[in-house]
Amino acid sequence: MRRRGFFGRRRSNKVRVLRGRLILGEREERLARRARRRRLLWAGGGLMALAALCGLYFSPLFRVQAVEVVGAQHLSAPELQTLSGLEGKSMLGLPLDQAEQRIASLNLVQSVQAERLFPNRVRLRVQERVPWGYWQRGDARYVIDSEGVVLEGVSPAQDAPTIIDTTSSEGLTPGQRVPAAPMALAREISKQAPGLLGVRVVRFEYSIQEGLALETDAGYRVVVGDGQGLEYKLAVWEAVQKALGAQSLPGRVLDLRFGDRPALR
Repeated sequence: MRRRGFFGRRRSNKVRVLRGRLILGEREERLARRARRRRLLWAGGGLMALAALCGLYFSPLFRVQAVEVVGAQHLSAPELQTLSGLEGKSMLGLPLDQAEQRIASLNLVQSVQAERLFPNRVRLRVQERVPWGYWQRGDARYVIDSEGVVLEGVSPAQDAPTIIDTTSSEGLTPGQRVPAAPMALAREISKQAPGLLGVRVVRFEYSIQEGLALETDAGYRVVVGDGQGLEYKLAVWEAVQKALGAQSLPGRVLDLRFGDRPALR
């Protein structure tokens, strides 16, 4: 809206913006110049650092020239070196996680750790799975480690235990897992039975219904079930054998699954 002035002219409500330059004093001008120089120095330093990093990244001096393998017993070191895919790569951007994942996918590898060794080496620390015993389904026996992983290309000790799975006859493939709990239980009983009871376990069986059962060299069978209350179960087993004598137990079954209600049949 426009209004008429004193002489009849129309006045505008628009405000004119005057643009100008801020005039600094000598001290302020000096500080401003210093600030500009600092910004230029920082920018130049950043560019130089970036250029240096690029130079290091692409420098042949910082490229992986050797991959060292430590801990492999059954696995081939050249195979692991190739699988890592690290040779020739820059030390500054090594995909160590990806290399570890590829190596960990091998059936015999329990754990792996890759580490840089500047200026141009990498070390692979490999822990292989150790064969513990056999897991049998039907007529087929499979080598397993202490965690129940089915292994291939290795064998356990000559006197390694065998657990016969009476629940299933389905075949197993390397890398599959079987229940680890009965294996740990079988290992503990194998260790304690000879000294505590004077008998040796000659056969282990596993089923979902009974859990772990075993046969001794004295000719009798013991159903242990699971590992809960193992010390108590072993104490009952020892007491029964002492009371009746091992010679009177062949062909009989001692059932220890029900805590304070053992059964001999």
